[in-house]
Amino acid sequence: MKLLALTTSTRRSGAAVLDDERLLGAATHADETSHAERLFALADEALARAGLSRAALDAVACDVGPGSFTGVRVALASAQAVAFALGRPLVGVESLRAMAGAAFGEAGVGDATACATLLDARRGETFLAVYDVHLAPLLAPRHVPNERVAGELERAAAGGVLAVAGEHARSLVLEPVAGLRLVTSPATDLPDAAWVARLALAALRHEARPGTSPVEAVYLRPPDAKPMAPP
Repeated sequence: MKLLALTTSTRRSGAAVLDDERLLGAATHADETSHAERLFALADEALARAGLSRAALDAVACDVGPGSFTGVRVALASAQAVAFALGRPLVGVESLRAMAGAAFGEAGVGDATACATLLDARRGETFLAVYDVHLAPLLAPRHVPNERVAGELERAAAGGVLAVAGEHARSLVLEPVAGLRLVTSPATDLPDAAWVARLALAALRHEARPGTSPVEAVYLRPPDAKPMAPP
């Protein structure tokens, strides 16, 4: 199955094309101010590297957040447009879950039995989730104040070994927590389109009616921008 995946939920946008488990082509860009302008070019670049046209795709996937409110909408709207135009199924994958998939799949977490993934939620907060080795949520995605992150990780470790992924984790001043193992790689620092694609393909294989589940954005909190009050 050939699938195109898109991500724009963080400062890095990306597109990847997979044929089952084989990565055929990918492209990235690191400037969140130009996600809307660059995303279709990235998709076309990934397809060109894969030697495919859009018509050859069997499915489309996107990162549904959490992350930047505007960024999440860019990938979701773009993926919806491509899927609708081609008449192909659309699958949504949470950004934090894609990072955990990369951690367990390629980053060498050793004997860790769970992985916490972190993204900068701004406003002094962190988007945080914890997943087991099967990527089932042990702690569902949420936003917490930065000063509470260490406590959440300590509880999640609970005497075992907890992998921690996300470049945001390195920017936090965390108290030492026993059992934490920091994971660092491009695919675990921020959501990676190739891992969005891999998790989407896995979801399609397990759905009785692939691509029929509704795909909705995961914002976790209201947007920072508020409508102006009437005069």
